[in-house]
Amino acid sequence: MNNYLNNHNLPRLCEGGILECVNVSNVYVASFTLVYLRHGCVTVTDERGRVSHCVAPGIMVFERDQSINIVMQEVDGHLSFDVVEVPHHLLTVAHEVLIEKIPQTEYPTIEHPLRIVYTGDFPAGEEVFELLKNMLSENRMSIKNEGEINIATFSLLLLLSGFIHEPAFPGIIRRSVKLNVKYKVYNLLYTEPDRQWKLNDVSSAIFMSASTLKRKLASEGTTFSELYITARMNLASKLLRTGKYSVSNVAVLCGYDSVSYFIACFKRQFSITPFAFMKSVNH
Repeated sequence: MNNYLNNHNLPRLCEGGILECVNVSNVYVASFTLVYLRHGCVTVTDERGRVSHCVAPGIMVFERDQSINIVMQEVDGHLSFDVVEVPHHLLTVAHEVLIEKIPQTEYPTIEHPLRIVYTGDFPAGEEVFELLKNMLSENRMSIKNEGEINIATFSLLLLLSGFIHEPAFPGIIRRSVKLNVKYKVYNLLYTEPDRQWKLNDVSSAIFMSASTLKRKLASEGTTFSELYITARMNLASKLLRTGKYSVSNVAVLCGYDSVSYFIACFKRQFSITPFAFMKSVNH
């Protein structure tokens, strides 16, 4: 069941010994994303001020191409979650199976505007999520093994099957499967964050003139500079969540020569310092 609440309802839903509340602002969701919440509770506010609330254990689905504000709360001293960004080729298969092949009478005739849905955990949900996460880990991304691709596909379908009765789900997956120039540029910058990209470099890489690229990005509500910093900051947050890198290491991996400048950029983007963020999600 999707929880769409106003802020007055939130405190009583996270009952227990809440020890810490962490606010992370302006998080850009670049890909169709799944979040499995093991412990704690998470409150998400979208660009239109709509609030969604997830109490562990549960799974959240986020539509691609939106900015959100997140409040993460410990419950009884625990906060634990995992994130999976679904590759477009897998999402395309899921869209075909779950949306295109199901009679439209099964879904609402009017597309629901919400861009986030949540469901409680279901039997084997955590195990399936962990399997999908492992299949899509960076160490396996270059492997083209058909068996592993099938496992990843079936795992994703099983997880998403828990959302097919959510009114907002069809619209979320339909909109997420559509690609735009913003998506292509972001992914290019994200895969090589330590490269000192220029607008002309990106336009050449996607076979487009610099002026055309600027115009298309403007029509999609962004700029090259905004995507550049967003891609770097999103990668930084991903690396910090692993707990395997120091703030200095992350700064270098994301293309920053100055650690202090990286810290300033991170805080300006998310309204939290890299160290505070890392500490809050790794304890």
